[in-house]
Amino acid sequence: MRREREAIQRQVALVSYGSRFLRKELALEDWFQHGIFFGARLQFRELAANALLADDFTQWLAILAQGGATRLSLHSAAVLGVEAPQALDRCSQVVAVHYADRYQLWAVGRERATREVEGQHVPNAASYGGEVDCYLCVEERPGQLEVPPTDWKKLAAAIAADLDIPVPSGSVPAESFVAYTRESAEWARKPLFVAKDADALAHRILATLDLEQGKFDNDTNPKNDSAHLLFLDEEGAEAFLHWGKRLAGWIGEVQLRAANIDRGTAGAWQDAPLSRLQPPPPPRQPVQAAAQEQPFQPMPMVEAKPPAESKWVSRLGLVVGIGALSLFVLALAKVIGFFPWLAVLFALPFALYMHYKD
Repeated sequence: MRREREAIQRQVALVSYGSRFLRKELALEDWFQHGIFFGARLQFRELAANALLADDFTQWLAILAQGGATRLSLHSAAVLGVEAPQALDRCSQVVAVHYADRYQLWAVGRERATREVEGQHVPNAASYGGEVDCYLCVEERPGQLEVPPTDWKKLAAAIAADLDIPVPSGSVPAESFVAYTRESAEWARKPLFVAKDADALAHRILATLDLEQGKFDNDTNPKNDSAHLLFLDEEGAEAFLHWGKRLAGWIGEVQLRAANIDRGTAGAWQDAPLSRLQPPPPPRQPVQAAAQEQPFQPMPMVEAKPPAESKWVSRLGLVVGIGALSLFVLALAKVIGFFPWLAVLFALPFALYMHYKD
């Protein structure tokens, strides 16, 4: 997840600082050592022959400047209808290169091998290396691509209403947002994007969402025994996870708009309507318990059975019973021998039973 976030942040910095370079507002020497690019390699290939056009973003920008490019912008691939080439395994955003009469769309992803070794296990040594962002020019279109400006106050209010949090937060500093980088040297710590005047509010908005993302990651970490998610019921957990999806959607929205900040936009957004630059997550469906969909079916009652007796215990009881009955018969025979008239008392109930039975 961190690698994916860093890849998107590299796009934001490339577009923001790259546009200033193409307009001769910033020299490459002023920002090419940006810490966000550490630990990653950016390559740019031609789509036709897959030839390597540039193996570094500074070379690519220099080639664009010589070709007359005026600026860069970042867009959702789905909104522009760009399909990821088969050579790439991820393509959620595309970088647009603007010219006077046309624009190019560059998709970024990781190259996939066309052949895999079969029949044996091969360890993946590439996982220990740095990231490689591979850019391909997937399409060139005529005309101009519209890049709408942003009213950051309106955007902050929309985010606060949706996520029910203060935006910007009072917990973030009133300075430019600096993303986490693998290089901690002070000369590598630079703002993720360039924004001044009214656009500077974008820094605090993104810093607020980044802070909330850190809290959400901690509250959903399965290794965290005190994670907030563990103490929620099914309905509450679904609502909390959907809140996290909306948070991620707003982070992507702010990143797109921050990368596309243009000079002189401080008053251009006064009457511009606020619309999403990328599709938001679908609405959350309420959890429907099975008890609400089907009537309650009680479990069938099972008659409890007494524990089975041992066969030796039952046999011993039978022997004892026969012995007791034999002693009773012998004792009765001796009594009748002394008092014969008692036989009438014992025979009478048996005679009456046999009579009424017939």
